[in-house]
Amino acid sequence: MNYGQPDSDEVLTAYHEAGHAVIAYALGGTVHSIQLGGEADDWLPERFGECRIHWKGVSSHRPPTQWQRRREVLTILAGPVAEMIYSGQPYHPACFGPAKGDWQLAWERVEQIVSSPPQRTRYLEEITLELYWRMRSDDLWAAIGAVADELLAHELLEEDQLAETLGFWMRES
Repeated sequence: MNYGQPDSDEVLTAYHEAGHAVIAYALGGTVHSIQLGGEADDWLPERFGECRIHWKGVSSHRPPTQWQRRREVLTILAGPVAEMIYSGQPYHPACFGPAKGDWQLAWERVEQIVSSPPQRTRYLEEITLELYWRMRSDDLWAAIGAVADELLAHELLEEDQLAETLGFWMRES
């Protein structure tokens, strides 16, 4: 953990994307790729980084279960939390520039299961806090650091590279 040392946007982005990847993997997702940078496409604007995940058993033909929505929200918020831990700067993801998009996406994912805005905020804050304490554990933080280091070295990690790194660091988790 860096505890407030200044770093480049690239390093913070690597930890951010690694947070998404590690939590997705821990929750049973297949991480197809992560990268630094991301050009605009039909779905997303230009961005600092990108993490592409596939969830087994999920299809566009049926609505997601409450558990699936929770997995997705945990994964979405894991990026800002990893960045928070690495930088040593606790912030509310809804109020911090780079995390606002993740917060908004998480907000939309739980809208159908938590309709009241104050309750939804509380729900997302509880998930953020849960992630913050869990991701600081030695096992998950080592995995996040390893993935971030690999991402900084290569700028793009494909599924096979990620599976090797995540499989090594997460086998005991």
